[in-house]
Amino acid sequence: MPDPVIFDRSSAERIANAVRRVEIGDRTESPLRFDTVPPSQQRKTFRIATFTGSWAINETKTVTFKYQTSTPNTASVVNLFFPYPASTNATDCAIAREGTAWHLIDVPFQTATAVFSG
Repeated sequence: MPDPVIFDRSSAERIANAVRRVEIGDRTESPLRFDTVPPSQQRKTFRIATFTGSWAINETKTVTFKYQTSTPNTASVVNLFFPYPASTNATDCAIAREGTAWHLIDVPFQTATAVFSG
C-alpha cells in the first residue's frame, strides 16, 4: 500500500481556498481541462532484464524482462557505454527506454575489468 499523502497547514489552506473558489464560481464557465498524458512511447521507463553472452559497445542485443511473464517480454537494447565480457550464465542488467529506444544502463561486474581499472 502506498504511503499516505501528508499535507501541511499551508497546503491544506491552499486546497481549501481553491475548492471554495470552484464552489462559488460561475457554473456557465467551461470545465477545467488537463493536459493529456503522453503516449507510453514518449515516457521514460526503467526495467531489470537478463541477457547472455558478451555485449560490445554499439551492439544491439535482445534482452528478456525480469518479473514479466506476459508477452512481449523482450526488448532490443543498444549498449552505448562499455563492453561486457562473455558469460555462460544469464546476466542481470538495468535498461531504460526514452521514446522508443531501449539503452543498457548497468550490469553487475564481479571483478574489475579493463573498462574500470585505472
